[in-house]
Amino acid sequence: MNHKFIPAVAAFLILGVLLSATPLAYAATLLTFGPKLEVVTIPQDNQKLAKGIIILGINPATPTAMVAPGPNDLLSQHKIIVTYNGATVTWAVGTAGPTIACNVLEKDKVAVQPDPKTGDGQQGSWENLMTKMVDVSDKFVCKVRWKSPATGVLESVGVLDVYYVGPLTHAQDALLAGGVSGRTVGVWIADNILVVEAFFTVGRTVVFGSDIQDICVLGWPTGTTVQTLATPTGQITKPDGLPHYVFANAMGDFVGCEELTLAQRDVLGLTIPAGQDPLA
Repeated sequence: MNHKFIPAVAAFLILGVLLSATPLAYAATLLTFGPKLEVVTIPQDNQKLAKGIIILGINPATPTAMVAPGPNDLLSQHKIIVTYNGATVTWAVGTAGPTIACNVLEKDKVAVQPDPKTGDGQQGSWENLMTKMVDVSDKFVCKVRWKSPATGVLESVGVLDVYYVGPLTHAQDALLAGGVSGRTVGVWIADNILVVEAFFTVGRTVVFGSDIQDICVLGWPTGTTVQTLATPTGQITKPDGLPHYVFANAMGDFVGCEELTLAQRDVLGLTIPAGQDPLA
């Protein structure tokens, strides 16, 4: 071999070894290039546990009675900032800014039992519970409130209001007809995943970003139910004469939404259903 080519061949072989040893890391590095949106959300309902909370207003003392909803809060609030390559975006009112979309996924528990005929549907005897994901996005509405740094201008930082618009809202509209059973409404008590997605058009390119948060939908508050120091009656009267309820610690001693929602569902007689694991 011509000795002039030895250094070049050696360098080529060394490069080949390095690339073959770390192909995934190299590929991942390549994928990070290019413009992107960063979405950050911070829940405000429970700032200690970093959770959004919605309270349906079920009365646990009479869960199956046809009663009007009790103290409730059907709004979960989250701070939000969307940045493009590290900076917020500004745009004129009436023109296209970042579009925000929300997906809400309910986390349900299923008692895994193998099929009595085939024995399939369970990974092993250790799999006593599994999580089932249910898309409940149609029961929620998201509305972003952007900052306005100047007249006619919006900036991509503000507040994201997430409203529960499920069956309880319809029942409240028909209270004169007798209300709704707490057990019926209780099926919506659950630990939920909130996925916040944003997209924005820059020239001919559409850039995307996303973030994830928790929304804990409770039937009723379990701890100190109202902020009695500020509002002895436990509520603030709004201009329309209807109450806005104030909760000091809606989750009480619970630090996990899943445990609390399972306990509340059990109080209402909503047992964990049996089923098979489709991935087993």
